Amino acid sequence: MNLNDSNMLDISTTTAVEKHLDHQQKVFDEMSHFFGSEEATPPEVEPVLDYLVKKALVQCMQEKEGERVRVMDVACGAGALFSSYIKAAEELGVELDIRGIDLSPQMTKFAMQNSKELVEKYNGRHSIECYQAGDFVRFVMGMNSCKESVIGFDYGRSNSAEDDVREKFDVCVMNACFGNFLDLDSAVTAASTCLKVGGVFVISHPLGSSFVQKLHVENSATVPHCLPTQNRLVEMFTHQPLVLTAYEEKANVVLADKSSEVRTLYYASAKKMPYRMLRTIIRLRGTVDEGYGRGGKKLGFPTANLPSSLFVDALEDVPTGVYMGYAVIEPSTSTTTGDKTSKKGRGVIHKAVVNVGYSPTFDGSENKEKIVEAHLIVEKGAMEGDFYGETMRLALSGFLRPEMKFPSFPALIQAITNDVQNAKDSLDVHPYVKFAELDPFLHRSEEEWIGGSGGNEVASYEFESSLIFSARLGL
Repeated sequence: MNLNDSNMLDISTTTAVEKHLDHQQKVFDEMSHFFGSEEATPPEVEPVLDYLVKKALVQCMQEKEGERVRVMDVACGAGALFSSYIKAAEELGVELDIRGIDLSPQMTKFAMQNSKELVEKYNGRHSIECYQAGDFVRFVMGMNSCKESVIGFDYGRSNSAEDDVREKFDVCVMNACFGNFLDLDSAVTAASTCLKVGGVFVISHPLGSSFVQKLHVENSATVPHCLPTQNRLVEMFTHQPLVLTAYEEKANVVLADKSSEVRTLYYASAKKMPYRMLRTIIRLRGTVDEGYGRGGKKLGFPTANLPSSLFVDALEDVPTGVYMGYAVIEPSTSTTTGDKTSKKGRGVIHKAVVNVGYSPTFDGSENKEKIVEAHLIVEKGAMEGDFYGETMRLALSGFLRPEMKFPSFPALIQAITNDVQNAKDSLDVHPYVKFAELDPFLHRSEEEWIGGSGGNEVASYEFESSLIFSARLGL
């Protein structure tokens, strides 16, 4: 596909999403009086909603210690979950800040009235902010649809609304609405983006997957998707910073009279992690440059830089950001004997945190070109001397966060400290640890390697689908 074809596809996708959103708004505006009535939530459904909401809050509170819990209620409608949130919060002894978002202005009017009454009833212990914000994906990501990219999915554009919602919430709930999204991957991307690390993403429905399947068959224009199976969710989360933590299609629900009954429902939840697996493994090999002298001297995190001039083509479609993976400094060859000689730390696989970008925090001295700055995570005494002029191999398999401009050097240093710790922890888990154990690119550093995507014997690079690589390794 050439660039023009890609642009046409983007326009076509955007148009389809906009048409779908117009249809959704019209449908739910027309149905707003029904959803705003007691008939929309009959008594037999209320205990199920209570169960779903309480389970979500309990899961997210495992990461909290006495703090207020921030809730993103996606497609909140007329506020069907608001009373269940407050009821669960009172039982659990936690205070909530709820933000309800809906596409329908008419539904939002009912939600605002319901929220006002609940806040007053509980003397302001909990807050509920509810308004018509349009499409949830656009609200969070600044775009209608998130395209596939090297890092999984496009992480959107910056705007004032986004700054208010990115990484701000402890739990994001999509109840009785997930099948209504036209682009499920973009909906999941927006949900994960609005969550803090450790936050919980919940997809639920009080009547279960069979009910949604029936709606889909009867009216696929309004409900274009069924609810995902457990295996499908695992697939959907592969290139998201999400790990599936719970999946239920039946549960023992406590009824109003305190008895219990097994009910059909749908509850799936995932925890936000500080990393995600790349869609494409990135392998780079080149001579370490002296760079700008900022990583070690100014920040206390020495970096090994690969010359931007040698990797301009390789980095063109690689999003800026902080990556994680593994590095090897190749054993050098003696100029007199031709034998491989090795200082301490050479020919050894090291964990690495790698920034690809322009270093925007350094005002007035930002990189003119996108460069690769690798910080090797090495125990004290495990590396002899510096390695300027030596050949380094980098294999990037995970993404930590977008590159951003920090307000101060201390803030930048704290972020890098977190990046290093997250990489150390994450690279010890599956599948990343297997990549290090089994990738010949890392293990055969004494052999000549020229990447299959471009370059020569001095500097080269290679991109490989992480799923194909995993299959090739038998993972």
